[in-house]
Amino acid sequence: MPRVTVVGIGLGPEDLGKAHLDAIQKAEILVGGKKQLAMFAGLTESTWTLGANPRATLEEVRDKAAGKRVVILASGDPLFFGIGKRALEVFGPENLTFLPNLTALQKTFARLKLPWNQARAVSVHGRKATDFFAELAHPGPIAIYTDPENRPDRMAKLLREYGMTNRKVAVVEEIGSDQERCLETNLAEAEGMQFAPVNVMVLYPEEEKEPAARLGLEDELFAKDKSLITKRESRALILAELQIEPQGVMWDVGAGSGSVGIEAVRLAPGLRVYAVEKDRARLEMIQENVKRLGGFGVKAVLGEAPGALEDLPDPDRVFVGGSGGNLTDILEIVEKRLRPGGRTVVSVVTLETLARAQRIADKAGLAHEWLLLQVGRTVPIQSDKEALMSRFQAQTPLFLLSMWRA
Repeated sequence: MPRVTVVGIGLGPEDLGKAHLDAIQKAEILVGGKKQLAMFAGLTESTWTLGANPRATLEEVRDKAAGKRVVILASGDPLFFGIGKRALEVFGPENLTFLPNLTALQKTFARLKLPWNQARAVSVHGRKATDFFAELAHPGPIAIYTDPENRPDRMAKLLREYGMTNRKVAVVEEIGSDQERCLETNLAEAEGMQFAPVNVMVLYPEEEKEPAARLGLEDELFAKDKSLITKRESRALILAELQIEPQGVMWDVGAGSGSVGIEAVRLAPGLRVYAVEKDRARLEMIQENVKRLGGFGVKAVLGEAPGALEDLPDPDRVFVGGSGGNLTDILEIVEKRLRPGGRTVVSVVTLETLARAQRIADKAGLAHEWLLLQVGRTVPIQSDKEALMSRFQAQTPLFLLSMWRA
């Protein structure tokens, strides 16, 4: 087994300290990327280039360089989104020494003059949005290591599609080079810009704070069409029955004002909600409520179910607040596409829909149960003696059909 030192070279030769240089100069074999090896050309006769399959290269070094002093060159800190993890897997911790250095993240926040002790770092290299989406729900600063597929402009487009509006954007390009440039903008403008291939994208909050995440936001906080909203008490029970989790996909069918989906993502950051609504004016209300209440994760979809569900990813959770007379077709699709462990809640007001939903539930291959919610709120009344008094005003009884895949 070779003796291996993993050396972080920082972002340029000026970052190398004595210990880093000593290790490199004593190396019998240097391993690294083409640009890294070019910095130390002629220092040793034996070099190995880390190409498209770094692990295979490291395994070959392990098998052919027994007893040799090997130095693996890395950018910044090898154990921070770097080659260090693969090196540990291939060589084992007992055969490795690490010499870390300054990272692009540290230099980015220094360039922006922003404290970063509460920042979250996210690498999107070679990942799909579904892999890293939940990490972008962090309320504090977020530093994103981008790649050619997940560029800052594409990231901005993705974030805006899912309702992120309350973030400033900074992109620091070519960090540590003569071409270094810092751009500060917003998500809307970033979506139409071009950026250098090597960059770090930082999202950080606006000064305005959103309402605290809590169960049962007041109905008055939402823009709505007259009184058409899933009311606070009903919303709280629906979310409890859905058993929402911080990751996964939720369909909010017949979303109306979007209140259920918006509160779901506020309680479970990282959840992706597709709020399906056939009325364009109500769809715009959903978008307004997302902006107003900080509903990152909610994507408003214009269309009528079940057709509008066809191109959506398979759900872990489904709420049907409005079916437009298509409840049977909607629940047939839900039964086919609901993921293992998934749950569905259907809101029912009329007796006719109640009977139809019961027939569907009896035939479905999902376990189910009914809940009846009856709520009364106090409202002021004026007595004959002009003393302020109160009475209970009943809300329309709500039947909830909960279905789940065991």
